[in-house]
Amino acid sequence: MPRFFIENPNKEIIELQGENANHIINSLRMSVGDSVTICDGKSNDYLCTIVKIFSDMVVLKVDECVNNISEPSVNIHLYQAIPKGSKFEYIIQKSVELGVSSITPVLTKRCISRPNEKSMKNKIVRYNKIAQQAAKQSGRGMVPAVYPMLSFEEAILDMKKSDINILFYECGGKKLNNIDICDNQNISFMIGSEGGFEIDEVKFAEKEGLMIGSLGNRILRCETAPLCVLSVFMYKTKNL
Repeated sequence: MPRFFIENPNKEIIELQGENANHIINSLRMSVGDSVTICDGKSNDYLCTIVKIFSDMVVLKVDECVNNISEPSVNIHLYQAIPKGSKFEYIIQKSVELGVSSITPVLTKRCISRPNEKSMKNKIVRYNKIAQQAAKQSGRGMVPAVYPMLSFEEAILDMKKSDINILFYECGGKKLNNIDICDNQNISFMIGSEGGFEIDEVKFAEKEGLMIGSLGNRILRCETAPLCVLSVFMYKTKNL
């Protein structure tokens, strides 16, 4: 069933305009009587029926409001060192599908891609649209935010707000399978770019109290590593 995110939807009649209406009318070619799900971004799903279609507006009748059951029982925040090309877009899409709560791009010493503040501001808008599309496709009850870029030091300090915070290092650390996590925890983890982390970055993270984690003896690509971590954590908390 097609899914759309709307803030504070009416509980009886919902009028869709703009991009959402255009998608229903011209892309999906839906008709009166077809079903649509509206989500308020707070894990409430409004099960609706199309009752009217105009050239630029679709009118829905709310049949039922139910709790969304797709949100995981653990809050996982990804801090991703910025990779080259379109890899970050891929990471956003797949991380949202797997249940990530938020994503923060991080500029580390070995990042080959080094966007300036102006270009990154424009990219963040696109990144959040990708997150929204992935949330729609995967039936999420909320849209994970893609936050503005942080420096490595800023990201480490931000991660310390979580119950568990981990930097995954290609040269060793506590194995992923031996990291214990529980429901309702806030977990932050950081993944490096193509070149990994500098040793002084790892030492800074340790000094600030972060756990240093390992993904095993094989070196994973920067776009593979976060998906590996998310999959394992979701499995450990019975969200897969």
